[in-house]
Amino acid sequence: MKNLITIVCLCVGFAMSAQVVNITYVSVDRENSETFLELHEKFTNLSISEDRTIVGGGMFAHAFAGDYTFAIYDFYANEQDLVNDPALADAAMQANVEALKLDDAAKEALMTEYQTYVGMYVHNHSDQIRQSRNLETMSFEAEGLDWSTQKVVVVSTYNTKWGKNRDFVDGIKNGSLKTLQESGHAVAAYASRHFYGSGADWHTYQFFNTWSDFAAYEEANLGAAMTEDDKKFWASIESHTDEILTFIGGMNPETKEFRYSK
Repeated sequence: MKNLITIVCLCVGFAMSAQVVNITYVSVDRENSETFLELHEKFTNLSISEDRTIVGGGMFAHAFAGDYTFAIYDFYANEQDLVNDPALADAAMQANVEALKLDDAAKEALMTEYQTYVGMYVHNHSDQIRQSRNLETMSFEAEGLDWSTQKVVVVSTYNTKWGKNRDFVDGIKNGSLKTLQESGHAVAAYASRHFYGSGADWHTYQFFNTWSDFAAYEEANLGAAMTEDDKKFWASIESHTDEILTFIGGMNPETKEFRYSK
């Protein structure tokens, strides 16, 4: 049960130890998506070692909006750990494959699978790096939060007007974050800022246990009259989009093992 509950460092990482996240958006043909998921779990776990600097990770499936299939989040304590980790992952995979003591035919089959996986991973993919330093006040987690199950996730992206970040942050804390926390429907919320690559100034992430919880939250809050604080918040925003993902799996922060959630 401990492994199930701690399956993902992702959501803890937004508010606590993980400060930097590398997001990879993968475009996989739908007919190959199950194969990709199987291979992702297999080769992610073949790259485990005690030397790795990654502290957690999560896998999300695209549901609505956006033009990709999966979003893969890898979390690190700082930028240098992010830079160092790929070489450590490659070394770990080589060592772990050698430890399997496969015969030539099995090695060739494994290499074929790996080439298939890499081909699907890199085809039309994109990356961005984001950070969550000093954004703890824009986050919350419900008591008894269970990460062993899939979640519905609303990702809102914002570009803010010059000099308006304070109005934006205050608007989130006193508006949507407060409403989410008091609603009883959401189980967590986090925020991140753009650091490197192509991406919006801000992301906010709203987590719900079920589609019914998400629908109940929307029904309770859509169409409400806009307050003066709401107007100030929206006046700080240059552009805004929303998309819906489902959280489908993640990395145990203690063992670095990747597993899909139920």
